Amino acid sequence: MAQAASSDPHFSHMQGARFEGLPLQNTTRFLCAAAYLDQSFCRKVVREFVEEDHRGVVPSFGFDVAPVIVHSLQARRMRLIRDGIITLVLLLALLVHAAAVLTVVIALAPIAAVPFIPWSRLGPLGSVALGTVLAVPPAVVIIGLDPVSVLNALDPGDQRYLFVYREGGAGSGDGTGFAFWLAATLVVAAAVLVPLGYRFVVYRMLRGLGPGARMTMPRPVRRRVRQTLDRVTAAQRGNVILYSGENPFLGSGDVTAPWSRAWSITLELDRVAGATGSALRRGPVPKNVDPVGLHQYVHERIVAMRDEIPPHERVSGLLVDWHVVAQGECAQAGRPVDTSGADPYFHGHPLIDKERSVPYSWADGDTISAIIQHPQANVRCYQRVTVGAQGQAVRDRMGRPIAPAEDQDILLSAFLHFAVEGRMLHVQFVVNALPPIRREFRIVDHLPAFTTGMTALLTLREGGTRALGDGLVSPFRLVRAARRIVRERFRSAGMAPGAFLTYDYGARISVREEAAEPGFRTFMQKLDADKCTSLIERRVNEAVLEYLQQCEVDDTAYREQASVVLNSPFIVSGGAASGGRIAVGGAEAHIARWRTRPSA
Repeated sequence: MAQAASSDPHFSHMQGARFEGLPLQNTTRFLCAAAYLDQSFCRKVVREFVEEDHRGVVPSFGFDVAPVIVHSLQARRMRLIRDGIITLVLLLALLVHAAAVLTVVIALAPIAAVPFIPWSRLGPLGSVALGTVLAVPPAVVIIGLDPVSVLNALDPGDQRYLFVYREGGAGSGDGTGFAFWLAATLVVAAAVLVPLGYRFVVYRMLRGLGPGARMTMPRPVRRRVRQTLDRVTAAQRGNVILYSGENPFLGSGDVTAPWSRAWSITLELDRVAGATGSALRRGPVPKNVDPVGLHQYVHERIVAMRDEIPPHERVSGLLVDWHVVAQGECAQAGRPVDTSGADPYFHGHPLIDKERSVPYSWADGDTISAIIQHPQANVRCYQRVTVGAQGQAVRDRMGRPIAPAEDQDILLSAFLHFAVEGRMLHVQFVVNALPPIRREFRIVDHLPAFTTGMTALLTLREGGTRALGDGLVSPFRLVRAARRIVRERFRSAGMAPGAFLTYDYGARISVREEAAEPGFRTFMQKLDADKCTSLIERRVNEAVLEYLQQCEVDDTAYREQASVVLNSPFIVSGGAASGGRIAVGGAEAHIARWRTRPSA
């Protein structure tokens, strides 16, 4: 068999350094707090970056994902300790008096479930019916009949339940034995006091993530996790991303959101500017439109919005970079390079490091140019424009500060794709916005000012109603967490991903998206997102028109289609994949409708 082709000159690993001692960005602080306050968020982060440490890394804008991973591991350890303590206390209570444990659990379980039930969805009749059912077990206990006594009363000849009784306990008649009440007290203390104490400790710890907190990266014990942190720290600044699922713009927001926009314009390149009638067929051929040159020209015009204007007119926080994407399901078996069979067989995948079995995170300039010039390949290249993070300070004419710069709560991302195929130019534009981080994670801005008493009151207010439910399910959580840890260890000792014929290396989540609000909090944020979208759209279209004029291409049809796009709003929402066209003045603009889930 012929020697495998090598992709090493084209893709590589991004090199990066740690940022210990530097102030944490606000978004990073909020995401670290989310690891302690949202168990689902913590579990997803650990699964994505620790349990399956071979996946692609979503680019990070305005935050650093490595501290989030470290705090997620620490939060998981703290939850394991909490659940372990509760489980041990419950086991001790079972040894003291099993009937008391059964009685208390049956009585408290319906009460613990009340805060977790969506009562508003049940309606009046459903709420009354469910409430009546939940009230039966506590009522049985209140009237003095423990469940074991009830079971024995139903069948007096069957004594198999008597093994749980102790002399002087609930089964002896009065139900006031010392063992019974000791076991009951242990159950209540474990189910209520330990979860509340855990939440109080978490709030006290989160004081260290207040404004001005600096980067502290405690090194995990395991070498594999340290290697993962080093890779993720570098890869998050790269320009290559493998995605799992159907969203190639992972990290930019929900493409099914109503504020997401996507449009495309197609233009024939054989028409010379100024030619009419028969001259269109026999006139001179326009200059070739180079998609790489078009990308570079648009890049310069967008960057000028930040660098080549007075400071007070600049678009703050504007970044322009490449976004090379490919599906995460990678074929790794030997296969021909193309249908001609002239080239040697290709083994592995060009975006995967065969030695480390992890995706590459960086593509150099020549590789990006080649990808742009081959738009039908599985690997696609977009120019990514990001606006957000840094704010802008307000100064008077003398340069004196009036208002300090504050971070923006939203992050807007636009993706540009230019393809030249069949003497046609295809321009694709996708823009989306990430809403602000959820309000409950921003509590780290307030906790440093809280006294011990205020923290205790906050603990009761936020966790009091759910403490009982959290405590009773702790043994089940402990078993599930232990199973995940064992599975993680076995996976790391198993077969490397590179040994499979195909393997999914794609990123599945963006930590920034996971912590985002479902929508904008204020109307001003909606206006800011619309403003940035309009600025970028207008600048992109004007830059494309200027480049077409330099190439002496007739841009009349493009102007008409651009007018349709800029002046005709449309919605991107849920359902099935579809598209549409809007015609104005003889021109047609293609409207892409992303439909990945049913709309509400």
